[in-house]
Amino acid sequence: MATADLATVLDDWATAWSSNDADKVLALFTDDCVYEDVTLGIVNQGKQQLRDFANTFFGAFPDFDVQLKTRFASGPLGSAEWLMTGTHKGDLPGMPATNKRMSLRGASVFELQGDQIKRCSDYWDMVTLLKQLGFMPSQ
Repeated sequence: MATADLATVLDDWATAWSSNDADKVLALFTDDCVYEDVTLGIVNQGKQQLRDFANTFFGAFPDFDVQLKTRFASGPLGSAEWLMTGTHKGDLPGMPATNKRMSLRGASVFELQGDQIKRCSDYWDMVTLLKQLGFMPSQ
């Protein structure tokens, strides 16, 4: 697959997360995928765990949106910088809904297999999220 086509997979990843549709997210991944949220310490293995993870975020942030700022793919590897936004309208573990907006920068590292994602590791700042949602004081 050409590098330009691999970069399109990363564009599709952001579009799928912004769709609020777990099936669209899952369609981009291999059956034996690994999706790691490093900040939360969660490693989802396989599509069912990824579905549960996605639905948790879609329930908490029904207007969840991911905008790619940069992306790169070469061979089986890719990376992206992104901005995720949303309104906290549903509960997360230990974080009852606040109806506050969040806007976080982050990055993801991808391992690609053909035109699908085999592994994704997300990195973002929890302190920023906690401050924006009111669970931690802002300065």
